[in-house]
Amino acid sequence: MKKIISTVAAVFCATMVFAYNPPVGGQSLFLISNPDQLSGGNSACGGAIFAPGPDSIAFNPALPAMEDRTQMNADFSALISTVPQTSVFNPCFDTGILIPLKMFTVTGLLNGDFCNADEMNIGNTINFRTGLSKSVTERISVGLNLYTGFLCSPEFDWALGADVGFLYRIPRLGFLKDTRIGVSVLNLGKNYSSSMLPGLYDSALSDLYPCIATLKTGVASLLMDVRGFKIGASFDVTVPAFQNLILDAGLQFGIKDIVYIKVAENFDISEVVNGHTNFLPSVGLSVKFNFNATNNEYLKSHSWDKSEMIVSGAWQQKYETLQAISGGVRIKLGQKDTVPPVIKLWDDDEEVMGL
Repeated sequence: MKKIISTVAAVFCATMVFAYNPPVGGQSLFLISNPDQLSGGNSACGGAIFAPGPDSIAFNPALPAMEDRTQMNADFSALISTVPQTSVFNPCFDTGILIPLKMFTVTGLLNGDFCNADEMNIGNTINFRTGLSKSVTERISVGLNLYTGFLCSPEFDWALGADVGFLYRIPRLGFLKDTRIGVSVLNLGKNYSSSMLPGLYDSALSDLYPCIATLKTGVASLLMDVRGFKIGASFDVTVPAFQNLILDAGLQFGIKDIVYIKVAENFDISEVVNGHTNFLPSVGLSVKFNFNATNNEYLKSHSWDKSEMIVSGAWQQKYETLQAISGGVRIKLGQKDTVPPVIKLWDDDEEVMGL
């Protein structure tokens, strides 16, 4: 117990070496380029209704482990400022791939943010994450990311580090279904720093962002799953280096596994205290389509001729004068395997003595 207390105290003391003064929105650097990120409650549990994709490793690298189909996504966001004499149009994008293998699930995510608005000036960055995740048991999965990136403007800098994550699933807990508990520690390495970006505190220039050793934990569950209608909720707490507190809550509705409506709220205490309010919730809509590619021999050879495509859109007002509009598409190759294997001890034609 003394060793544990000493370790915790040492971590707190070490974090005090770093002054917490990121740019406004600096903690959201990897969370604004995707409609599912904008409206999904930034959940370390895979969303209120479990639907992890390649972009999920930005929250918790353990999330893709339980996916059994190859996924690809492409997304674009525009952050439009209504403040005159500032950067009006601020584009962001991401694209990723998730590949389940026998031993691990491999995920890659390329992200670009070019946001120079007065309300949210986080510079121009290109970021790449790659992750490995694995299901240890039917309920437990773990994951590890490595990331790198470049700050191109207003000056040059680079990032290099790792993320770790854990997910625990409980099939039924009272009236709740598919309860999930997720824990991740993000941004373990060298992150961006700029002497030209304004920080959270008006009188000082920004410090490291996203903040090193960002602890994120959350819980999510299905509140209702009746005749194709689902309601799920998620709640997450993020503690950047034990110097700030960020709360995220998400509510999602699923209709016949086709239409999904999402509402999420984000509350960053340090930003609110310093006058950077962001109280309006985000909203999102996703629609799933099935498509056939029977004429493509390559897809047929991989059982991908029947696949799913999910088209999503989301909106969020950030800091009262910045409108974030996002859209994207995700493709899940093949169909979900719901038929259990049939095991035969002998052929039907084989005669068994004594029967």
